[in-house]
Parts: sequence; C-alpha cells; structure tokens
Amino acid sequence: MKISIHQPAGFNEIGGRSNNEDSIYPAPGKATISDRLFMVCDGVGGEHKGEVASFLACKHIGEFFSQTGEVDVSKAFVQKAVDTAREAFIETEKNDPETAGMATTLTLLYFDDSGAILAHLGDSRIYHIRNGKVIFQTKDHKWVNELVESGVITEAQATQHPQRNVITKVITASRSDEADYMQISDIQAGDFFFLCSDGVLEQLYDDLLEYHLRDNPDNHPEPIEILEAIKTECAHQTNDNFSAYLIRIESVMQQKVVEEKVNEKVVNAVTPEPVISQRPLRKPRGVLFGLITFAGIFCSGLIYHFVRSEKQAQKAFFESKVDVNEVDTAQVKIPARAIDVQEIDN
Repeated sequence: MKISIHQPAGFNEIGGRSNNEDSIYPAPGKATISDRLFMVCDGVGGEHKGEVASFLACKHIGEFFSQTGEVDVSKAFVQKAVDTAREAFIETEKNDPETAGMATTLTLLYFDDSGAILAHLGDSRIYHIRNGKVIFQTKDHKWVNELVESGVITEAQATQHPQRNVITKVITASRSDEADYMQISDIQAGDFFFLCSDGVLEQLYDDLLEYHLRDNPDNHPEPIEILEAIKTECAHQTNDNFSAYLIRIESVMQQKVVEEKVNEKVVNAVTPEPVISQRPLRKPRGVLFGLITFAGIFCSGLIYHFVRSEKQAQKAFFESKVDVNEVDTAQVKIPARAIDVQEIDN
C-alpha cells in the first residue's frame, strides 16, 4: 500500500522541570509530508543526563534508518537500530563519566508499503485513533503493570503504588532490552497516530484524547490545531516534560502484490480458512454423461424390443384372433438401474 500523510505536527516542551529530557524526531518544526519515521523519547535519570540519552537515541536510530535505505523493516532491523543507539551510549559514557547510567524510553512509528510499523520501550506511548476512538495503544513497560497482570495488585492500586513510575524496559548502556514490535496493516484515510511521552499522559486521559480527535463533519481541524489544544491541556498542569507527534493519514492506496512476503512482522494479516461447500457433492460430469448415454441406449433397446413384441402380437392377432384387451401393458417396467438425472444434479 502507498500511504500519504498530512503535515505532521509535534511539540517538545519543558513543562514543570528545570531541563528538558525529552527529544522528538524529526526535530520540532522539521517534519514534512515526505517523512516516514517519527520518534518520541523521554530521557531517564535526571542527574544522569537523560537529555543526552533521548537525543542520542533519536539521532542514531534516525541515521540508521536513513543510511540503510529501502529495506524490509523487520523486528530484527528495528532491534539493530536500537542496539546502534545503545552502542553510542557506551561510547559516550566512556568519554563522559557524568553520563554513566543514562537511559531513555522510545516510541517509534515508521510507514512503509506494508503499513505502519511500531516499536517501543518504556512508558512513552503510541495511539492509533479512528473516528474519534482509540483502536490500539501500546502497553507501558512498568513494574506495576506486571504486578497487576500477576494479580498482586489491582489497576486502582497501581495508580497509587509507590513504584508506579518504575519502568522495566529502556535503552541504556548496561543492558540490551528488546523493543516491543508490531505492524498495523489496517490503515484508513483519516486515521491518526499519536506518539507522546508520559508527561502528556499526566493530563491527557484516553477519553480526552478521543474528544480532541473526534470525527466532526462540520469542522476538520488541522493536526497542528488539534495538537495546540492538547498542548494547552498540558501547559502549567504537568510536573514533567511533555512531548508528542500527531500524524494524520491523508490517503491509502492499495497496490498489487508482486510477490508474497512471509515474515514475522505481519500482525493484522489473517490467512483465510478453506471454504467447504454445504451442497451435496456432485458426480463428475463425465460419469454423468456416461450414465445418461447408457440409459438412452438401454431405453432404445427396450422400445425396440417392445415394438417388435407388438408387431408379433398383432401378427398373432390376425393369425390367432387374440383379443388385444388381454395384453397387460403394466407388465412393462422401468429398469431399476436407470438413474434420475435430476437427482444427480441436486
């Protein structure tokens, strides 16, 4: 498929912090309708130079994509891009001890001929919105989420848990975390993709996001206008940096499949089940024709035999003066092996 996008809109705000540890890609004000790669990263660590981590992640992952050209963006490809950023972290920490322990979250969106490719680490988030409804969102890599899944605490308790801000996956020098990877092939004109750091989520709940992206037939605001409204919601109300990208799908053109590609990254594709007809099986037409032919020949022979018998009977009548009323025609029966063609066709 060929996906065209509207002019992307993004912001990268300091919020209630003294420094901005968020980074977005492309840089603020640099995105165009030709761009296919978008990222939002939230640096972790404060004194551990989170702003350096988020910047390096955007820089090196962006360069990895641009330098490799048109390739199959598989899960392995994305992980290699993430590992390239991690290698940059290792090198930076060697040269600048103050950056030791730096880390960052990652949300990544990439458009190709197969649809939208998403990858993420940490608690920054990606939404897919259609007709004012969230139809997909990434799952935060948080410790409290693991506790909820294991039944240790409830979702309500997770919001007040003392370790609610502990994230379990990041890009960092000390370990190699595997990014969650998915592909979305069900994309329609008018859909939105929204990437954001957790600072946005302090004020923007799902229902409020849906409100801003609702389908309004009387008013079709530009993505930049929508994002300005979201930015206003967050300004002066969040204690964290807040950053986001909003991309609206302008059009989707389906292309003919030249060759079948089979790999692990197809998420939405479904292999059709074989359809079994509920009608009774029909006999092959060749057999049917043979049976009809045989029945015709047999009936012809029967008629010939009957006519000949009639002539002999008439001859006997004139010779022996037998009364024709004594001839019982009911004794001429249809052979049992004759097949009703209508029954075969049904």
